[in-house]
Amino acid sequence: MATPTLTTLDRDLVEIVESVQFDHAEIVRAWEQYIERVPDAPSGRPEDKLRRLGLTHRAGAEDVWRDAGNGQFDQATGEKNFEEREFAFFNEALKDTYFAEIHRLLPFRAGRMRLVTLHPGEIYHMHTDHSRVAHIALTTNEDSRLLFRSGHTYHVPTDGRIHILNTLRHHSAYNAGGTDRVHLTMTLAD
Repeated sequence: MATPTLTTLDRDLVEIVESVQFDHAEIVRAWEQYIERVPDAPSGRPEDKLRRLGLTHRAGAEDVWRDAGNGQFDQATGEKNFEEREFAFFNEALKDTYFAEIHRLLPFRAGRMRLVTLHPGEIYHMHTDHSRVAHIALTTNEDSRLLFRSGHTYHVPTDGRIHILNTLRHHSAYNAGGTDRVHLTMTLAD
């Protein structure tokens, strides 16, 4: 039996914000600007430079480039590390990029705004989030999908639209393709 896909959207799992569409070429250009500007990771290891990339941060963040890359819950204790609304500050070094325009025009209040890469063969464990998460695909392939426990999968296309996923439901993400998948993710703070 084939895996059910959401060709007809189940609004309980995915909502597309039809009223807003961003320019995909400008999004990719902003990604390139980000890559040029992001400082080396605190670890000093080159492979960590593009991990845990954030656009928003909390007041007083030690590393405004990576603050939003932290998980909301401590994996060992389950304790909550922060509230999404704390990520109220946009990285000043990126104010001239298209990402700042996206942040300004969002039809909701965003908490953590991040750039998340899934390399070929990577998969996240099944989990739930505390808030719904919006996605805009920068680069993708047809074999990069979000998977809900119901068995439904969803592919976020590079259409410049905001795809809000009901991540309050058990879900995962995987990249079974041969190229990186990069999404701009925005956790809904309200």
